[in-house]
Amino acid sequence: MRETELTTLIYKYNPYARFLVVLYMLCMFLLCMFLSDWLPMYVIWTALCIWAIPLVYAAISKKTVFNFRALDNRLLTLSPSFIRLGREYYPIKEVALELHINAYDGFVYRIRQEGMLTPQITYGVNNVLLITYKGVTHDHEFHLRNYDDYTMLCRLTDEWRAAGVKLVVKEAFTREFVHKQYARLNKKKRH
Repeated sequence: MRETELTTLIYKYNPYARFLVVLYMLCMFLLCMFLSDWLPMYVIWTALCIWAIPLVYAAISKKTVFNFRALDNRLLTLSPSFIRLGREYYPIKEVALELHINAYDGFVYRIRQEGMLTPQITYGVNNVLLITYKGVTHDHEFHLRNYDDYTMLCRLTDEWRAAGVKLVVKEAFTREFVHKQYARLNKKKRH
């Protein structure tokens, strides 16, 4: 029987993002400062608000040059007997794990806003794995591509618990809720 294994992407800190944000803000400030003698203040404030839109968009979007995270070229592989991150190898019996599961990419759920149910879509990010190996803790944010990756991760956590691994799992949504939402979405697609 094939071993349960999940291979996924991880994120790393984008070292250029803060520089780009500061450079963008500095350019906008200098431009407004030099134009303040020729333009009325309401025009300058309107321009600043419009120029802030890319920063707000960067904060809420999946990928832009301003994001503080970038995809790492290493892959994270999770299995019942080991965890591999690029060339680093961690035997599962020798680690303590803390796992924060947010959601998978494309997970749709509804929240109540002003009396109406509003659909929300997740991007599969903000899933975090903390590995404590030989007294050193490594944290990695990883991406869950789809529902199959989510169910595979749930199966792995169950297998790790059964094997006696020191494991703490924190889930943003209960498994039952995720399964119900997935079934509801698939039911709508079929009809």
